[in-house]
Amino acid sequence: MENMKEDKEKLIVISGGGTGGPSTAPLALASAYSVLNPKAHFLFIGNDQELEKKLFDEALKMLGADYISLPAGKWRRYFSIKNFIDFFRIISAFFRVSIIFYRRRPDLIISAGSFASVPVVWAGRLMGAKILIHQQDIRPGLANRLMAPVAHKLTVTFEKSLKDYGDRAVLIGNPSEVGKLTEEQRSNAAANYRVGSHPFIFITGGASGALGLNRLVYSALPYLPADWDIIHLSGRGKGLDAPNRPNYRVVENLAHDDFSALLSLADIVITRSGLGVLTELSLAAKPTVLVPMPNSHQEDNAEYFKSRAAALVLNEKESNGEDFAEIIVDLYKHEGQRMKLSANIAMMMPPDAAVKGAKIVKEMLAK
Repeated sequence: MENMKEDKEKLIVISGGGTGGPSTAPLALASAYSVLNPKAHFLFIGNDQELEKKLFDEALKMLGADYISLPAGKWRRYFSIKNFIDFFRIISAFFRVSIIFYRRRPDLIISAGSFASVPVVWAGRLMGAKILIHQQDIRPGLANRLMAPVAHKLTVTFEKSLKDYGDRAVLIGNPSEVGKLTEEQRSNAAANYRVGSHPFIFITGGASGALGLNRLVYSALPYLPADWDIIHLSGRGKGLDAPNRPNYRVVENLAHDDFSALLSLADIVITRSGLGVLTELSLAAKPTVLVPMPNSHQEDNAEYFKSRAAALVLNEKESNGEDFAEIIVDLYKHEGQRMKLSANIAMMMPPDAAVKGAKIVKEMLAK
């Protein structure tokens, strides 16, 4: 009884931002922990209110989480004057969140690699909060490398990451809530987006979109069957040049439930290689074509899935529209290959990662 009294007085901060991917795992961990302790309090700190409200509104309502938008900038791996400007935005975010934490005193902060989380995590540690970082990708990103030194515990998706983080690391897989999708949600999505009577291809470059992938898709459209249903999640402001074509629809963003439902309905999914979407694809057992972001950690993720025959992988720089379309059409024609990809990708991620992570959260709060 005493432990429960202590737990319910704790405040857990979920730090998201950037694209939708870095927010999905912390939200899944928080959701799983709320089952262990329904009286827990949550605060979500993001950096793009319009995008995050669209993606995670239902999840935040279920948690009863407060929301704060904290624009924090990012660091680019190439020369840009924006790096100079964003450096001061990061410093400003650090002081702003420090004031918030001084007033609200969080006990635990959960993050998963967003650069917008760096000032949140450092400010939280200086205020005495426990820090839990989740490493999604095979290759550690800059944000996690900046946050790892102040983390008390790091949960990881892949065994290789245990070597990257040492004794503080725990292997759990990648937390996701895709298993909570209901048949009613699937049926509603099929009706709302008019899919199901023809082969259905779902294309996504992530919540914020991917211009390179978008352009490759546009060049492939003339070579794809005209009766196929194709829904293309382009990202906000990144689908303006999309061509008109029967049964091809471009959407700028989707609520997470709609995203998961469409993904589960698709015959083939074409996507980047962020771990958030890879986890959902694994749990949904979907035949997948990966087009990783060039010169990024996504190439490591894609190569890992390719090495286990869990997805087809295309190099964006070396592909053209006609070749891209030929691969997709060939994959659809060969049901045996699609079944093999489905079976293999289904074995890539353990389904109980969120539950394992929630137990770690409980242990950290009890100390």
